[in-house]
Amino acid sequence: MIVLGARPQFVKSAPVIHELLKRRGLKLQLINSGQHYDYELSQIFFDQLKLPPHALNLQVGSGSHAIQTAKAMTRIEQAILKLKPALVLVPGDTNTTLAAALAAAKLTIPIGHIEAGARSFDMTMPEEINRRVTDHISTMLFAPTKNAEHNLQNEGIAAGRIFQVGDTMVDTLRTVLPTARESQKSLLEKMRLNKQDFLLVTAHRPGNVDNEEHLRGIVNALLRISETRRVVFPAHPRAMHNLRSRGFIRRIRRWSNISLTKPLGYVEMISLLDAASAVLTDSGGLQKEAYLLGVPCTTMRKSTEWPETILAQANRLVDANSQKIIRNVLDSRRTRTGMRLYDENPFSRGGASRRIVNTILSNPLFDP
Repeated sequence: MIVLGARPQFVKSAPVIHELLKRRGLKLQLINSGQHYDYELSQIFFDQLKLPPHALNLQVGSGSHAIQTAKAMTRIEQAILKLKPALVLVPGDTNTTLAAALAAAKLTIPIGHIEAGARSFDMTMPEEINRRVTDHISTMLFAPTKNAEHNLQNEGIAAGRIFQVGDTMVDTLRTVLPTARESQKSLLEKMRLNKQDFLLVTAHRPGNVDNEEHLRGIVNALLRISETRRVVFPAHPRAMHNLRSRGFIRRIRRWSNISLTKPLGYVEMISLLDAASAVLTDSGGLQKEAYLLGVPCTTMRKSTEWPETILAQANRLVDANSQKIIRNVLDSRRTRTGMRLYDENPFSRGGASRRIVNTILSNPLFDP
């Protein structure tokens, strides 16, 4: 059983799902918690990543962290009891990840955690709590990088439970990039954009978009940046709601140089990222994708779970401070001609999904 519920999980799980489907004698049960339920955050990812229909959609929906996690845990427990999986796979660090791991652990079902060992060391981030708890109750921990493996070892987790396999998002990106490039020209024409002449922006974290002061700082920075550079901002529903409710959206829409859109599908996002001059984000996944595609990244956070991108000087951390955002973005220039995606890099050059499935099938703890 693999349990998904949010956009990042669909992306990092797709190649693992396709690898599992290739193996004879295995039955895959795909469970969608329904944590993300908007079409732009859910079904379009199933369609574009060619994911099979889910066995169950638990329709957990939104709510506080406690409510969402509790509803997901209760419904995932019922799914486990009904479907009786030999192993529960949980990717990433969402509330769905934690809920599925807790439900499986209480029922003594082995757990495999995809993207184990990532650490921001910021316990104010809900994702940091989710990933730490999940790691310590999982049976098999699939670390994407050497640094993630070291984090797990430093926390006292037995070496026999840790497997450094590479990052599955590399597999997804290598699969999707050719399609994204095929459609890139028409997408740029439709949006009236020139290649490597615009800033791509995403923001969704509560600390940025729910905090009025931080959101104002981000908006002020975008207005200043848009004086000299086109800005493309596919807004997460949470961000769009707060931009409207706090009156910021009227300020943005006065400026023709800022394109504020609904969330985009994965193929469209990769197409834009590949064409952008730089990216401004608070997303964990987009930091990695920008690094792999050679696009300078400015991250609106105080810490990151992907220090590899900082060490490579491909990513800079700023808070939601207007002046820092403006300075870092305007200083960002795309200079690399090649892509780390096809070179040696800390996240691997591909094959993580195959290594995960091979590890599961050879592990004595897995008994289908």
